[in-house]
Amino acid sequence: MSTLSILSDNIRYLRMQIPGLTQGKIAAELAVTRDSYAKYEIGKTAPPLDVLLALSRYFQVSTDQLLTVDLRKYKLQEI
Repeated sequence: MSTLSILSDNIRYLRMQIPGLTQGKIAAELAVTRDSYAKYEIGKTAPPLDVLLALSRYFQVSTDQLLTVDLRKYKLQEI
């Protein structure tokens, strides 16, 4: 599994864990367009470093975990 694939799966999974959280809401918090954020979630493009860091802070997960660990397999409290 590629790093981009892991990242896209993780950010989609993390967003889905928060009721009512939409791609548009996250995009606004990250100061990117909803279309750009959607491309990150489907793995079409990788976010720039500043957006990756903002995603890490937003979801309170390290960049290492976002890029290398399939978070769907773990309870968030275990990480």
